[in-house]
Amino acid sequence: MNRIHFYAFCFVYAIAIVYLAITLPIGTHEAVVFYTDDTILKNLTHFAEGWFGNGLDFRFPFVFFGLLNIPLFFLMSKQYFKSIDDSYFATTIFALLPGIITSAILVNIAVIVITLVMVFLILHAKKIIWLQVAVAMLLLFIHDASIIFFISLAIFSAFKRDRLLFSISVFFIAISFLYFNNLKVGGHPSGAFLELFALYAALFSPLVFIYFFYALYRIWLREKKDILWYIAFSSFSLSILLSLRQQVIMTDFAPYVIVAVVLMVLTYQRTLNVRLPEFQKNYRLGFRIVFGSLILSALLIVLQKPLYLFYDDKTKHFTYPFYEPYWQVMELREIGQECYTVTQSKVQFQLKYHGIDACSESGVSKIHR
Repeated sequence: MNRIHFYAFCFVYAIAIVYLAITLPIGTHEAVVFYTDDTILKNLTHFAEGWFGNGLDFRFPFVFFGLLNIPLFFLMSKQYFKSIDDSYFATTIFALLPGIITSAILVNIAVIVITLVMVFLILHAKKIIWLQVAVAMLLLFIHDASIIFFISLAIFSAFKRDRLLFSISVFFIAISFLYFNNLKVGGHPSGAFLELFALYAALFSPLVFIYFFYALYRIWLREKKDILWYIAFSSFSLSILLSLRQQVIMTDFAPYVIVAVVLMVLTYQRTLNVRLPEFQKNYRLGFRIVFGSLILSALLIVLQKPLYLFYDDKTKHFTYPFYEPYWQVMELREIGQECYTVTQSKVQFQLKYHGIDACSESGVSKIHR
């Protein structure tokens, strides 16, 4: 991929992200955060309130960080590739990941965590220690599960015998454990292991995740391991171990895993380059299949609205929880009804955002969900 193609892709990508953020109605999680959350997420959802008159009113900061992550990933990837075209290519793959697209258009803390992790890695490559500490401090306050990141850093620095980084990591682990850590560990075996792999497959797209998993494993066995590999592998391994006993929250682990997609591209190129041209055919074919599946996954998200409208049974579409309350509000307005009560409080918050409050006890409208 050359410079012109990359910039054209970024332009179209930015338009698509903004379009999705504008047209997708508020979701249940987003509505709950908007009205009841007591963390930084609530402040961010109200940051641009009333500015646009559409979904950007509560999604603007997340769209901003989501788009910011693309040039940040590009800067980070330049540490791994000799050719600038390879960095363009790796960044395109990163941008097309379903998890990256959805994190840019939905209210979530992961998109900001991804930003901070990449800034930390860029600063680490430049050996600017005090700024790394500043970013780590921000991560400590912003992400309840940042202890995962600090444990990964401690493991990396221990293996590399970096005493300064190890000391900093242990300090942040202690502070996080004592005052900030909301990562729950415990419970009984609950069979969440397969569910976790399904979530990772949705985050990367299935075929991309398979190759990503292979890349982490291959680097573990054969290749040089850097800080990015230690962060991704440690976080991924910890999430698997916890999934054997409890439900794992993806936003706790995904930001530390997904940034390592650059290692997947690097592994593919190394595998390809060590083979003679006549033996590269199968590898290139496999890449086309994997990359095609990634494009398909991205298109399913970007074109979710027309696909939703064409579904006969809309309850089976993944955006049903977003659109159903919105269309319900439109129907209520057509008949002049100003209140509506549902049994699920999360859905009630969605209706409230669209201007429909719950009815009083004397109200006549109620739906059971």
